[in-house]
Amino acid sequence: MKTYQSIRGFTLIELLVVIAIIAILAAILFPVFAQAKEAAKQTACLSNTKQLGLGELLYANDYDDTIIPWESAPDVAGTAMQVQSAWTTTIQPYVKSIQILKCPTFNALTTQKSADRSICDGDGTPFSGHPGELFSAAGVQNKDANILSHYGISRNAIFGTLDPSQCFPFNQNSFPYTHYAGSGWEIDQNNSTTSNYTTTNLSQVSQTATTANIGDSWTVVTMDTGVVRSRFGCEGKARHKSNGACLTFLDGHSRYVLGDPENDHIKYAANGCAYEEFFAYDAVP
Repeated sequence: MKTYQSIRGFTLIELLVVIAIIAILAAILFPVFAQAKEAAKQTACLSNTKQLGLGELLYANDYDDTIIPWESAPDVAGTAMQVQSAWTTTIQPYVKSIQILKCPTFNALTTQKSADRSICDGDGTPFSGHPGELFSAAGVQNKDANILSHYGISRNAIFGTLDPSQCFPFNQNSFPYTHYAGSGWEIDQNNSTTSNYTTTNLSQVSQTATTANIGDSWTVVTMDTGVVRSRFGCEGKARHKSNGACLTFLDGHSRYVLGDPENDHIKYAANGCAYEEFFAYDAVP
């Protein structure tokens, strides 16, 4: 005669308790995993900027201490020549990697929103910061092929003054002094065309360890005019964890800077004039 042994299964209550525990654990652990993943991407991005900094020093060694130009062809040379002459191409013999120009955390919309801020390069409205570069004013994104790098490099541009009679904070209508350490073609005030060519040497930089000239931003072929443009500074704020950017300094090192690289890092010269700590190569505290 056959005998049967009863098999006890989970009750509905027990099953629901197990599911609830799993859901709670998932809710706790998933953000941790996401943060770990972002931290790894940030480290990879910082490594990229470090390698770019070393490549930049090698270029300077070959070219009489000159900081690598962001662009050595004027707008009138045409798109192909500008791409061939952009810093993203010029630095290749020293880094030998196209992938190093890409940041794994890069998000075009997030980067654009950072640029759109009125304290950055926009007026606070969507797609107002450098329209036609990452996005058109209508919000149409530039082609991936036109985004030459997820990093930007500085040109030799000056904003504000260190004259005590005119400078910030004594003149509240002024801005903290900025003098980017860059070489290459300058761009006119309307951002419409290149004007004249300038170079900056490392020997001119008062503090190479605190002066940056490569960082989270972008270098692109513009959507409307087909010229190369590179941005560098406040645009990088939202790249990592929405609160910081990777910067490359002119002594070759890179580091992650919290907050807005421009507006959250202000220092003062001996005469009381304010200047941007990382973007004023001839300012002395």
